[in-house]
Amino acid sequence: MQITARDDVDKQPKPVKHQNRRKPEIVQNIVKSDLYQALFPAYHFNKVCGLLPVSFTKLNSGRYCGRLNYLEVTYSVGLLLLLICAEFWGLWRDLHHGWENSTRMKSKTAVVVTCSDIMAIAGLAAISILGMPLRWSKIQNIMDRLVEVDEKLTIVSPKKTRRFCIIIMSVTLIYFNALSIIDYYVWDVQAKKVNKIKDKGAINYVPLYFLYVPVLMMEIQIALAAYNLGQRFARLNKCLGNMLKTERFANFFSNDLIPGDFNEHGQFRTVIRGDLRGEPLFRIRKISDIELIRSGSNNSAEMIYDLVTVHSSLSDTVLVINSVFGLPALVAVLTCLLHLIITPYFLILEANGDHNEMFLVVQLMWCIGHVGRLLIVVQPCYAASVQAKGTAVLVSQLLSVNWEPDVRKQLEIFSLQLLHRPLEFSACGLCSLDRSLVTSIAGAVTTYLVILIQFQKDDDTKETNTILKNATMLLRNATTLHNATAKQL
Repeated sequence: MQITARDDVDKQPKPVKHQNRRKPEIVQNIVKSDLYQALFPAYHFNKVCGLLPVSFTKLNSGRYCGRLNYLEVTYSVGLLLLLICAEFWGLWRDLHHGWENSTRMKSKTAVVVTCSDIMAIAGLAAISILGMPLRWSKIQNIMDRLVEVDEKLTIVSPKKTRRFCIIIMSVTLIYFNALSIIDYYVWDVQAKKVNKIKDKGAINYVPLYFLYVPVLMMEIQIALAAYNLGQRFARLNKCLGNMLKTERFANFFSNDLIPGDFNEHGQFRTVIRGDLRGEPLFRIRKISDIELIRSGSNNSAEMIYDLVTVHSSLSDTVLVINSVFGLPALVAVLTCLLHLIITPYFLILEANGDHNEMFLVVQLMWCIGHVGRLLIVVQPCYAASVQAKGTAVLVSQLLSVNWEPDVRKQLEIFSLQLLHRPLEFSACGLCSLDRSLVTSIAGAVTTYLVILIQFQKDDDTKETNTILKNATMLLRNATTLHNATAKQL
């Protein structure tokens, strides 16, 4: 049966109108169930640690708005001052009888190393807590941008985001809390064997363990920001991949099969549009409908334009993330470098000394923990960068397909944007947060460990020379006394 152009005009807008009618409902589900609610486990724990002195209120539109709570800001600053003052007081108690009677600082090199350890953790905790009120407006900007991207690309599964949030928090905190308890026990037992002074022991370093908690949560915040950005890039790549598959599917059937009746002219274009939004790609029974991909080129150009806008928004979000978390990320990387030098240093000293197996195991666990801290920051950033590079590959593949001129023009614009706006996470512009940073730190750790061991050997040699000198003087005095006595006799 022959279908007139009038029937085509009457039937084609119906599916599009149906899609537009459902769009507000999809947006409402995104706002209610995606980013804010998925991150609520991290939100509550960050409030306890003093890292998020913010109160969220739900607006009538379904969005959430966060405002600084100055009472919670006071709590955050007070908690930080309490922990830092308690740790420095404990350090004074451990040193005021001399470093010879200290728990951890048995040599001048150990004094420098331990004080550097404490200063690094206290400094990172201070930057994390005191800088949060200044960073909050930009963090809110990041979350709003990600929600807007979700509205265009359809919802990103909140269960997956919430699961990642809970897993990374649980594994990190459980590991470091258990390690802190074991470390405290080992140092306490070792201190009691050496001296019996009351104000000595591992109790002086307990605040240092508590300072690790906001430090870890700050690093988890960086990981969550990079992870959520990577998920949006993955969704963008899925839309481009679906578009590429659909066009190849259309070209295959339009070239190899004979078109038949045109029953529902708007069906194929509607299915393509739904597939780009993440909905299932239904099987088309009418082969003739595939010819309509050419008549819907303007629609394809519009969708590519939307994807270009999404990519631009995600690129802007990367810049905001670098601005917000650049300084904490830089200090976190430097503290990881410092601890990966300090911890193996104590491990090597113990291996060459008393050979306390429990102490060796604990120091090895600390090494693993600090490597894990580094990976918490680096790996999500690296994964997001890989997804961004995949976008460039998909766009180049789409350019190889025979598109209409307006569609090809939008793809060329997309390609230029990818060329001039590459994704890169950096720590204040000084280093890129990717896996190459891990190898650089490994080389630096090896170099500095050799230097520290040489300093320790010099300390040991000086002590040995002093002992030998004292022993020689005693022998000389004894010989002189023996000769004088012999002459008297």
